[in-house]
Amino acid sequence: MERFGSDATGLAADLERAGIDATGFGDFASTSIPAAGIALSGFAYERAMPILIKWLPLAGTSELKEVIARGMTGESSAMGEGAKVLLNEFKRAPADEASLKWTIGNALSTLADASLTDDLIELVQDPRHGTGRQMLCEALRRTKDPRAPDVLITLISDPEVSGHAIAALRDYGPKTSVPYLEKARPALENVLLDRSSSDLAKRMARKSLERLDAPS
Repeated sequence: MERFGSDATGLAADLERAGIDATGFGDFASTSIPAAGIALSGFAYERAMPILIKWLPLAGTSELKEVIARGMTGESSAMGEGAKVLLNEFKRAPADEASLKWTIGNALSTLADASLTDDLIELVQDPRHGTGRQMLCEALRRTKDPRAPDVLITLISDPEVSGHAIAALRDYGPKTSVPYLEKARPALENVLLDRSSSDLAKRMARKSLERLDAPS
């Protein structure tokens, strides 16, 4: 906890009072949790979740907020209230804090539910949030809201989130995604024609068109 400076003192004290060893807090390994994209250390994130949720808005530095958000990623105990706090922190984060927004969006991509749909639709379409919106595409898909596919299709033309929007559409599944990708076909073809498209967007567009054109 010392490496996070005095800002983490209150968090460490709350953990100690709850009988939780702070050793290992903020240590993450490689991708051994597919849904979360991270592997947690020996720190008791599940037990500590109420404290982490409390401290996410209280943390005074972006670094500590990011570490807390990563610790919430993929944790079922962070669903519900934790996801709502993450959403509010995404809104509060300054426009130039792309890394913080992206990290929060990544956490939401593993925790979001239908109650967040309206906010996610608004945020993912707001260019003021820049590339920080990328993982909100997957968060929106996760809500299973019937409006989500059309929103994602419109985002294919947004170069800051295009690749992630296509990836989210593909994540509906090999069969379920087909009608959505077919509707998006003109946008997918434009991605391949546009020299400014990102490598991710081109790769996702190419794979999507291959899925559509594969023999049935």
